[in-house]
Amino acid sequence: MEQLFEGLEDVMFSLKDRQDRYLSANKAFLLRVGIPKRSGIIGLRTKEVFPGTLARQFEEQDAEILRGKNSIYNRLDVVTNPDGSLGWYITDKVPVRDHHRRVVAVASTTRDLKRPADQNSEMAEIVKFVITMQRQFSEPIRIAALASECGMTQSKLERRMRSLMSLSPRQLLTRIRVEAAAEMLVTTNQRISDIAYECGFCDQPTFCRQFKNLTGTTAGEYRRTSRIHEGVSA
Repeated sequence: MEQLFEGLEDVMFSLKDRQDRYLSANKAFLLRVGIPKRSGIIGLRTKEVFPGTLARQFEEQDAEILRGKNSIYNRLDVVTNPDGSLGWYITDKVPVRDHHRRVVAVASTTRDLKRPADQNSEMAEIVKFVITMQRQFSEPIRIAALASECGMTQSKLERRMRSLMSLSPRQLLTRIRVEAAAEMLVTTNQRISDIAYECGFCDQPTFCRQFKNLTGTTAGEYRRTSRIHEGVSA
């Protein structure tokens, strides 16, 4: 598999064991996570490679496979680009079984949706919606109006989002806002209330509740622990 995926620049490949440790990854994967050599990723866990919210998202997908789900196909994910920005990708994940049919690893491929060839695919409308939402998340957003702008009815959008991401459009918007807030908590000294408003939340209590629901920790604790991990002074 390493030889098969090594030359594909727009397809990320990785293999992880049941303990969430990387066993292999191709050049495209290593480039996007900023690790120069394959030996540097062997044995690392997801949370050591991706930021907190992304790591939890990927860990949840892997857990589905390890619990017995046959596979995950065409899941729309946000992944780190080579320049450090976030982009949208389609992920497939399948179980790797031993000769006793036991699941011993998870293999995944992730395709970059920003490639021109993907812009004319059946994914074009939903990708346009997600990217537009990502750009406008700090503003008041009407899901129906944004869906129409992207060429879909709201009901069609809901069906596609549930199928591709197992999320509703509103849940995706909340996740995008929380991810943006998480970055600001670590990289700025702004007050939590100001970050909440800048990221599109109507008030601080709503933000704090949604942030804890998605990350499992409070905004204040996230700021403290992330800065300790990154070596940033509070």
